[in-house]
Amino acid sequence: MTFRNGDTKNFPSGLLDNTLRYVYNTLRKVGCELMAIEFKYKGTVWRADTAEEAVALRNELVKADKVFIPEHEAMDQSEEFWTPDRFMNVVQGTGELQQKLLTAIHHKPGITSKELVQQLGLDSEVALAGVISGLSKQLTQMGVKPRQVFAIEVNWAGKTKTRRFLLDDFFLGAGMEQNWPDAWAKNTKAPSRRRKAK
Repeated sequence: MTFRNGDTKNFPSGLLDNTLRYVYNTLRKVGCELMAIEFKYKGTVWRADTAEEAVALRNELVKADKVFIPEHEAMDQSEEFWTPDRFMNVVQGTGELQQKLLTAIHHKPGITSKELVQQLGLDSEVALAGVISGLSKQLTQMGVKPRQVFAIEVNWAGKTKTRRFLLDDFFLGAGMEQNWPDAWAKNTKAPSRRRKAK
């Protein structure tokens, strides 16, 4: 906005804000309703007060859709993830202590960290933490998230903390298809498949 003489230096600050505020108050006083911006996203109507808010809201909805996966789709993806080859690569690609850890959890779901220390012949829970850390690193290098193999539940009773270990259901299912760990040798290698002589 410029004055008739073209002078913009003496333009009063806040004049436009005050003018818009006056227009807004006048419209409300005479009974006009200001309409919100509406848009449809996946069949749902959303409203926002300004164009900027509408754009921001739509971007947030799109971002949330990318993060959220319906439960049945997540289950399908998990089931498809554990192919026989991937399962064997994971079990054979981990260290001896890590293999023993997984086998111990398989034989006793919900096994505590104290019980694992005894079963693995370790000195302390600090040593067990090292084995778990090693397993997590090895899994990550194979493109597998640790939570896709095992979970740790932490329970508190007063000031006492108990950690319990469980195998992921889909990892467990893949193991059952391979008859793991029962039919596998002590070093957790896959059982040899002999062909019948013709």
